Amino acid sequence: MKKFLYSIILSLLFSTAALAQDDDGPGGQVRERMTEYIQKKLGLSKREADQFGPVFLNYFNDLRKTTQDNRGDQLVLQQKVAELRLNYRGQFKNIVGDKRSNDVFKHERDFVDEVKRMREERARERTNNRPNNRPNKRGNEPL
Repeated sequence: MKKFLYSIILSLLFSTAALAQDDDGPGGQVRERMTEYIQKKLGLSKREADQFGPVFLNYFNDLRKTTQDNRGDQLVLQQKVAELRLNYRGQFKNIVGDKRSNDVFKHERDFVDEVKRMREERARERTNNRPNNRPNKRGNEPL
């Protein structure tokens, strides 16, 4: 069970870190959409959303920094991420309550999984739509 949990956490970390880029460009847009997605899934009021957004952005940036700083040592990385999530869970709890503070991380994982699925689907579509201009075995006609 622990190995399964660690593998989920690691895959989420690396996926989240890959999405975490500067505010300019697609990485910033993905981060904004993730924040909006989580706020919607949690059913936040306007006041809660206004308080939640900056805290989530801090969490996201801290997660990226933690991932980058501990890239070489997986065990330390796992520990640091768990500590970071426990810390932010307390901050989220003050804004959205106990149950929804735990749901933040579930919705984060769901969002990352959906982005991965969409990227894989787009890659498959590009591969399937690419013309096959390689010559056949006889070398005179495309396949």
